[in-house]
Amino acid sequence: MDWKNMVKKTCVAALAAFALMTPQASAAEEEPTIVADAPSEGEQQEMTSEEALQAYKDSGYKYTSQRYGYSIICPTKPTVVPLSVLFGDDEDARGDVLIFKSAGYDISYGWIVMVDAFDEDMIPDDITKQPEAKQKDYVEKFMANSPYEFIRLTEVDGRSGVYAVDAKEIEVDTNGDGKYDEVMRKESQMIKTFFRGAYGGRFGVMLMENPDLTQGGIAYYQFGLLTFQEWPTKMENGSNTNKNDKNKKDKKDKKDKKDKKDKKK
Repeated sequence: MDWKNMVKKTCVAALAAFALMTPQASAAEEEPTIVADAPSEGEQQEMTSEEALQAYKDSGYKYTSQRYGYSIICPTKPTVVPLSVLFGDDEDARGDVLIFKSAGYDISYGWIVMVDAFDEDMIPDDITKQPEAKQKDYVEKFMANSPYEFIRLTEVDGRSGVYAVDAKEIEVDTNGDGKYDEVMRKESQMIKTFFRGAYGGRFGVMLMENPDLTQGGIAYYQFGLLTFQEWPTKMENGSNTNKNDKNKKDKKDKKDKKDKKDKKK
């Protein structure tokens, strides 16, 4: 399939498909403008959102990470490198970088799939099921404490999540006095989606596209999010580990440590 031609014809359908899973609460003056060749009216009608998603599933490449216990359908087979390679200053970074297009060491188009991507209390498990007023309050507070220009609630793999677009300009404190005194402009933007998987994993899936975000690139990314699945097992030290069992063990270990501390008091 000619993916470039297919996306030009179905990017409106892709955005519509993604909108089906997205609650209304959002924060920003408007959703950010992206670089695109707008399809003609006739092209927009060639596929419904459901047909476009099915075509993507049928013709895409399903990447499965046994190590981290997830799968996602990609537009083409990616080159996969460990996240720690990209984040050289953070050896604890866990996840994969899925590279679809690059020039040497420069990534033109790719996705980052990060595990343990946010703190346990950052995203309430049921936020997308809460009344609209509570959702709006949550999004506004999230926006006030984050370097994003657009945020909205969403659902991925059937669970609550946050879809965010990096701000192009960020105020920074250059001298440590607690006051913003300069504006830093980013060379490129990323789109980041944080969510819980079906088995409790805390994932972040991020879009990298240089030099600018494009409508086709975002369509691929949103289709990918619609196909993301967390699996109940993952690989640890060469062994298959049940995530539910591991979560129970982690909770038990924390409880045992707390009991020991209480006894020492």
